[in-house]
Amino acid sequence: MKRWLIVGAIWALGAGVDEANRFVERGNEFVRKNSLPRAKAEYQRALQAFPGHVDALYNLAIVQERLGETNAALATYQRYLEVKPNDADVWTQLGVLHEAQGDKAAAEADYRKALAGDPQFGRAHHNLGVLLEEQGRVEEARQHLAEFVKLEEAAGRQNGDAYYSLGVLELRQLQVKEAKRWLQKALDVDPSVPWYNNAMGDVYLLEKQPVLAIAHYEKALAKDPQYAVAYSGLGEARAAQGDREKAAAAYRKALELRPDYPVVHYKLGLLYEETDPAAAIKEFETYLRSAKNSPHKEEANRRLAKLKEKTTTSGK
Repeated sequence: MKRWLIVGAIWALGAGVDEANRFVERGNEFVRKNSLPRAKAEYQRALQAFPGHVDALYNLAIVQERLGETNAALATYQRYLEVKPNDADVWTQLGVLHEAQGDKAAAEADYRKALAGDPQFGRAHHNLGVLLEEQGRVEEARQHLAEFVKLEEAAGRQNGDAYYSLGVLELRQLQVKEAKRWLQKALDVDPSVPWYNNAMGDVYLLEKQPVLAIAHYEKALAKDPQYAVAYSGLGEARAAQGDREKAAAAYRKALELRPDYPVVHYKLGLLYEETDPAAAIKEFETYLRSAKNSPHKEEANRRLAKLKEKTTTSGK
């Protein structure tokens, strides 16, 4: 969901406004030329001429975001909200920035303020739904994501990302039928999107249909050859087919693309468990060292202890 700069000035009123408007237009021209530092300077000059110029504040904040100046962007958005306190778009973007900084509580508050200002603002429903789902607040998350779908369809839009987010929520709850329905709607909108295909691959894995899973993972990788998550799923599907060599190759490719991918070490441990206990031990140990809040910690420890016991016994 892209956001755009205000490129046609909403002319303000008051002393210094004409000068500020000229600086805003110059800033917009530099944005069109992708000269962001110069655009930033022009918007700042506009605010010196007229501190409450909403176009200058909004556009400056976006440029600061694009330049990686997150704290400055947050401060600029706050200044904007002093002028327009009920702007749902800006409250939502504050939430995005707070999420990027790891401040989930602030992000949730921002999204709720956006919806207080405009209950029909779809992007706030979507972002809040995703945030709540990550925190395990599934029912409320489902309500917000479903509302986003409803709003998009009421506006005549078939939004693949709206369907995808709801599908992923259902997938994580192991509601395979519902997940499949929403993900298929996402793929109907755009069958080439890598993450749509990857999620559908995960659905087919749960349904124990590795051939169909592989087809979707390969579609994801055809569009994005650097997609480590799809290689991880592909490895799991190959393992389900009994093709250990191709499974290992897919897992290794996932780690090549994303070295900090602990769950792939766990999957490699499972793959090597019967054929190469020493390699399996190494992979489980790597997983346990590198994973934070690891969902497979208990199972990895159990399998590791069993492998070590077996290795010790066979060595006597």
